Amino acid sequence: MKLLASATLALACLTSAAQAQVNAGSQTPEATLPFTLTQVATFNLPWRIAFLPDGRMLITEKVGPLWLVTQQGAKTQVSNVPAVLAQGQGGMLGLYLSPNYASDRFVYLTYSEPGDSGGSSLALARAKLAITDGAASLDGLQVIWRDGARGRGDAGTRRAVWCRRRILAGQEVPLSHRG
Repeated sequence: MKLLASATLALACLTSAAQAQVNAGSQTPEATLPFTLTQVATFNLPWRIAFLPDGRMLITEKVGPLWLVTQQGAKTQVSNVPAVLAQGQGGMLGLYLSPNYASDRFVYLTYSEPGDSGGSSLALARAKLAITDGAASLDGLQVIWRDGARGRGDAGTRRAVWCRRRILAGQEVPLSHRG
């Protein structure tokens, strides 16, 4: 029985080594791309992007700011953004437009909300994006879900999922926490 187990283990090790993945990072880039890449602005740890119907972009930085950016690269910092605790995997994490954004102007944010004791928890908030000449703000910010556990560990990420016009928060736990 031990011989059979040893042979099975050796065979598994040999076949997995023979089918190892190729590191794509060592391949040379293609001379042409099927799209055009143009840098329009720079950011400090850009994290999420959402395209508005008029072509402008909302871009989050993991450390907290939210920017309204034109296709020409003009940046306007959005005001009334919730405070975030940017440490480890935490910070300003998700940004989602309402499926009815053109009529309701709602945006949803997921982020690490700072706690009183120095820890943080995940939160999902909704606000109306107000854009005027040279300014943008999140009006009526409302936390619609928050994780009750506060701590200093890996925050993981949150993702907003639309289901029949309702928003659900689904947790993606980091691999190191999957037991």
